[in-house]
Parts: sequence; structure tokens; C-alpha cells
Amino acid sequence: MSKNLKSGAEFVKHPTQEGVFMKHFFSKFETNDRLNNFEINIVPGFQIAPHTHDNAGEYFYVVDGCGEFLDNTEWVSIQKGDAFQAPMGMNHSIKNTGRSTLVLFSTFSPPIK
Repeated sequence: MSKNLKSGAEFVKHPTQEGVFMKHFFSKFETNDRLNNFEINIVPGFQIAPHTHDNAGEYFYVVDGCGEFLDNTEWVSIQKGDAFQAPMGMNHSIKNTGRSTLVLFSTFSPPIK
């Protein structure tokens, strides 16, 4: 198998957010300290609480589902096919307002530690 192919990653519960599960793909070790990324699944009715990343920007793509993204102080609707970002230091949150799992692809740059 190619060392450049990632398969077999498993979902784990988010360490602090109920109803949120993550699957890690590439880390700072495989990307020469440039980025890391995850698939994030948020169960209907749950959210990632408002927070900031002081040392990284976070970039999202909505793979499936719908919800809302907190852009500093404004909630913005998101749906399948949307891309959005939380620049370094920006307050942000994501909640699932739909009836199915909200599936996101998330990339941090530089990677979070």
C-alpha cells in the first residue's frame, strides 16, 4: 500500500464536545508541519461550542448535511457544497440544525498541536 494513501482511520469522540466525532487524516508529521485535517461529524441537535484558535486558521468544506456557522457574532447558514473559514483568532462555532449528520472536512494551517 502506498504511504501516500490514508485508509482505515476510525472516528473518535471529540474530547470535549458531546455529539461530535472526528476522523484524523494527515498531521504535522506527514505534511512537514504545514497542516492537519479531519472529517468531523456532528449529530443532529449538537454543536461545537464557540472557541478560537490563536495559532491556526481553520478551513471547512461541508460534505453533507446542513447547519449554521458562527462567524464571530453572526450565525450563517451552511449546507452541502459550502466552504468557509475561521481565520486565526476568530470566534467560531458550528451547529447541526438538520435532521441528518452534518459532515465536514476541516483543515488547520499551521497544524494545531
